[in-house]
Amino acid sequence: MIRLVVSDIDGTLVGDGQGEGALNPAYYDVIRRLGARGVKFMACSGRQRLSIAKLFRPIEREIFYACDGGSMVYQHDRLLYARTFPWETAQGLMRDAAEIEKCDFMVCGTEHAYCRWEDSELYRWMTEGYGYDIRALGSELAHRISEDIVKVSIYHHDHAEELTAPWFRPRWKDKVKLTLAGIQWLDCVPQDAGKGAAVAFMQRHFGISPSETIVFGDNQNDMEMFSLAGKSYSVENARDEVKRAASHECESYERDGVLKILSDL
Repeated sequence: MIRLVVSDIDGTLVGDGQGEGALNPAYYDVIRRLGARGVKFMACSGRQRLSIAKLFRPIEREIFYACDGGSMVYQHDRLLYARTFPWETAQGLMRDAAEIEKCDFMVCGTEHAYCRWEDSELYRWMTEGYGYDIRALGSELAHRISEDIVKVSIYHHDHAEELTAPWFRPRWKDKVKLTLAGIQWLDCVPQDAGKGAAVAFMQRHFGISPSETIVFGDNQNDMEMFSLAGKSYSVENARDEVKRAASHECESYERDGVLKILSDL
């Protein structure tokens, strides 16, 4: 019997960066029906909690949120779990992120997200697409943020993987957890955080076993969830290594592959 459903969002339920109104409304009904049978649903995403809530607006009070790459878990607006960076680590990440040629970066705190420039492509996409609460603080943002940091994300519109490969990833790979989230993002989260850690927390917190868990994803940052679930699904549009890691495959987000599996439950 399935008691926990966990799904990535971008590339799995909707296209990258799509905002409020993008999710097929049929998801709301099927998640409600699963909830009535005691099945918990958690959206597990690199997105900010506010952005996830907007996407699931009609049922925002009925689901769980693993946000900012699994660094925090909420039950609606009640924080259940959080992993943050030591301040010196966060400062070092921001310093180095600013030096990556052609890339921009976003800093995610426990309350808000931050970037440097309001007129940047990153700022526009996060506000107009994802629907973030993000604040532009200028080049000195590292000295103007007072809250704990849960994630630093490197952004390039289509080459984040290649541009972070020469020196940034080798420098940080043993100090933080690095995962690629689509072609635009390299997410940096604490070593004890991540989507897998968020799923493991939910299982411990509610006494749910891996065999009672089903997960869905499309990218590298979803793969750590797969070993924690009795059934893991990659969507048809997933990266090849993600498909190999999953136990099953379903249709793409464009064809509502996850919705079809949930309806069968």
